[in-house]
Amino acid sequence: MNVLIPFKLVNPKSRLSLFLSREEREKLSQFMLLDVLKAVSDAGVENVRVILQSNAEKIEKILDVDVEVDERDLDDVINDRLSRNTAVIVSDLPLLNGEILRKFFEKKGDIVLAPGRRGGTNMMLIRKEFRVSYHYGSFMKHISIARSMGLKVSIFDSFFAGCDIDTPDDLLEVLLHSPESKTGKYLREIGFRIVLSKNPCLVRVIKA
Repeated sequence: MNVLIPFKLVNPKSRLSLFLSREEREKLSQFMLLDVLKAVSDAGVENVRVILQSNAEKIEKILDVDVEVDERDLDDVINDRLSRNTAVIVSDLPLLNGEILRKFFEKKGDIVLAPGRRGGTNMMLIRKEFRVSYHYGSFMKHISIARSMGLKVSIFDSFFAGCDIDTPDDLLEVLLHSPESKTGKYLREIGFRIVLSKNPCLVRVIKA
């Protein structure tokens, strides 16, 4: 089993820019990547490559896996590295854990897809020849591509695998469900707290 994890460090998570500075967003992205890598390791996978979409020496120094730099479009980055028995996992899944990943890897099918909550493809397991097409509702596109190729598609439906982090509401899910992850600890460190009410919400306490 090979695992590819594409990663963008420079100015990531723009939809959080009203709530986090660029530096904070970059640190958040690093911690989420580390949480994903821990889940992959806990699942027993050793062949892991992080594909940096910009040259970032500072992130390379803290990773204990193979790292490559490829600044092309995401589809080209992944398609040039695909082979059978390859999984592609996005880097912003801090709720992911080894148990969830083992179940994902055991799922039958030529192509196994784990959808995100907004129509993306958070994880993909490819057992036969395939070409990815990310961006703009990639989950449905990947189903269509696979079926047009006569491939058997399986859907891995998991809240923990489906919770990619893009909005403040997503940050709330991290503190609710994975407060001891590296991502959860970082969010608490920079002042985020849960207000427990009828509808739990997230607040940020700014230290003077």
